[in-house]
Amino acid sequence: MKRFQFQLEPVLNFKQQGLDALMVELSAIQASVAAQENKRSAAYQTLADYDAESVRKKAEGMSVLEALERQSCQQVLARRARNEDDELARLRGEAEKKRAEIVEARKETHSLERLREVRQTEFNAALAKAEEKELDDLTAARRSAAATAAG
Repeated sequence: MKRFQFQLEPVLNFKQQGLDALMVELSAIQASVAAQENKRSAAYQTLADYDAESVRKKAEGMSVLEALERQSCQQVLARRARNEDDELARLRGEAEKKRAEIVEARKETHSLERLREVRQTEFNAALAKAEEKELDDLTAARRSAAATAAG
């Protein structure tokens, strides 16, 4: 009995491996996004803590030099927080691009899988038809042999 063989199976396997690799890459990018979100939160928390401490020290009274120093430090902390925002936006953009690649790869693998299913169905139908024809031929041969033996 003949066995079904899909000629594009190597292509399907290659596409599936590519899809799997893209999924791994997306996971790594998502881990980077999560880590960057933590860094961003920490930067803004540091800035908020420093701002609160500055307000408290102003209320207690501080020199003009110390106030200028604190203002300069606040600007540096705010710049760091904005840099973390920019990096987070960049990583999120990367993740979106990777998702788009995955969607495209899924479409390709799905279409090949669907084609394989169609070909499998066609093969099974042809096989069933061939088996039916073989049974019909066998039955006809038996009837013919029985008719010759009787006559």
